[in-house]
Amino acid sequence: MIGMKMSVRLTERQRALQKFIEILVTLKGQMCGLGVPLVDAFENIGKENMGGVWSNIFKQCSSIMKENHVNAGEAWKRALSENLYAALDEGDIEELYDFGEMLGKSDRYNQEKVLELEKEKLTAMEKKARETMETKGKLYRNLGILTGAAIVILLI
Repeated sequence: MIGMKMSVRLTERQRALQKFIEILVTLKGQMCGLGVPLVDAFENIGKENMGGVWSNIFKQCSSIMKENHVNAGEAWKRALSENLYAALDEGDIEELYDFGEMLGKSDRYNQEKVLELEKEKLTAMEKKARETMETKGKLYRNLGILTGAAIVILLI
């Protein structure tokens, strides 16, 4: 049972990172291609419900920016800390906080570069998460099944 849960967590982590990469592409398109202000781009992404927990974070970030008149980095930090996704590991969360620090601090051209850099970092993290999922996921599943079988044998 525990092995299966650990395997599912690895799968959820990989999917969450993959979904965030897709959202970054959308964010870049809205900000750099369409010229949508950051706060509105966040709101649009949140409304589209593109990525489960990510949608809530983007919606909340937009609301914090509008209601509390704080910069994007501070709003991102608050929204992320209130909606931390359990499947993400410490390195993922740290990278997401770092991403927030770079938001809205430059012109459109440099913001595009920031989004590209973040996409590259997250793509590498997602690839590593996928590899971990494929190797350790099988190990955890098999370990869970074997542990269950051992318990049944001991009870007999």
